[in-house]
Amino acid sequence: MRAAKPPASGDQAISALLRGVTWLEVAVLVIAGGGLLIAHPLVVGIWPWPLAPFNLRFLGALYTAALLAALLQAWIGRWAPARMVTTMIFVFTLVVTVTSFHHGARFDPAKAAVWVWFVLYIGVCVNAGAHLWWYRRVPAAGAPPGGRSRAALLAQSLAFGGYGVALLLLPETAAQIWPWQLDAFHAQLYSVAFLAPAAGALALLRSATRVDWLALGITQSAWGVLPILALVIVDRKLHRVDWEAGPVWLWAGLFATLAAMGFWMLWQEARAGRRVDVPGEQS
Repeated sequence: MRAAKPPASGDQAISALLRGVTWLEVAVLVIAGGGLLIAHPLVVGIWPWPLAPFNLRFLGALYTAALLAALLQAWIGRWAPARMVTTMIFVFTLVVTVTSFHHGARFDPAKAAVWVWFVLYIGVCVNAGAHLWWYRRVPAAGAPPGGRSRAALLAQSLAFGGYGVALLLLPETAAQIWPWQLDAFHAQLYSVAFLAPAAGALALLRSATRVDWLALGITQSAWGVLPILALVIVDRKLHRVDWEAGPVWLWAGLFATLAAMGFWMLWQEARAGRRVDVPGEQS
């Protein structure tokens, strides 16, 4: 690492290792997210396991949204917003890694892409976890949100974190609201769509700066909008979704709520900016 010790405050630059690994994530997510979202044959062909159309586009939407968080962390290169983004990356990669090992039979070890998958996820997970531990005593920049903002973040953490845990522990039951049929592997894999935003909200409960609101707001807006858009795109061709079914609207409502919370976070950032512009006020 560039520095011999962690930064002294939350607005300091992150280590060269954390920033470099995040730029690697950006490159991978551009290929994986963009390739799956447009169903590019090259990306689909080298994926570690076969993907049906709905799963393919959903993963593309998820990775494309995750790309925004990684890009902001790598571009800004400071502990705010890296404290929150790294927490989300750790949760995301840890769940995917454990789920992949749990369903190891889904992977063909003869494929090079399978080895790349495990090396990337284990490496990124260890890197994120190590930096969270290394920076654990660094004072967080900003201040804890109060009032309604704190209540909204806590509600997001409990609601989406709870559903993410349900997908992990009771995958067949929790996945019944999905517009397409999920097996246990994909249901547990997709728990990260809810656990990662829950982790991000928990990180903001400790402390939030303008850039934290911005990073989570942009990421979560895309995290909510893109899966719904991907579902519509696939179903326009396949016509398999029963749009009159209650569970379908419940699923869409979950992601619409994620998007709405993301837009609300962007409003929080803009409101904090207006307070800074008023003489004598602090964000």
